[in-house]
Amino acid sequence: MKKKIGLVFLFLLLNFGALGLGRFLMGGSPAANDWYQNLAKAPWTPPGYVFGLAWTSIMICFSFYMAHLMTTANWRTFLRIYAIQWFLNVLWNPIFFQFHL
Repeated sequence: MKKKIGLVFLFLLLNFGALGLGRFLMGGSPAANDWYQNLAKAPWTPPGYVFGLAWTSIMICFSFYMAHLMTTANWRTFLRIYAIQWFLNVLWNPIFFQFHL
């Protein structure tokens, strides 16, 4: 049980660290990004605060899920997939918001 709690905290740190690093690499928040604000968005695009709430919820749930997966027999495979996902998640922010790709 102690190991699982430690893993939850480790993945919370990694997941929120990825969000923070991605925000740093994109040069701030999307709300302050003039290019993003001037994009033609769908009428159902939610307000900015919804994204913050959604990503916070997703990262908390994902941390618990990853902690659970690290106690299974295939934990090395899951960790490799997680590392690839983590890298792509961080890389997405500057590619989209800073380089406009």
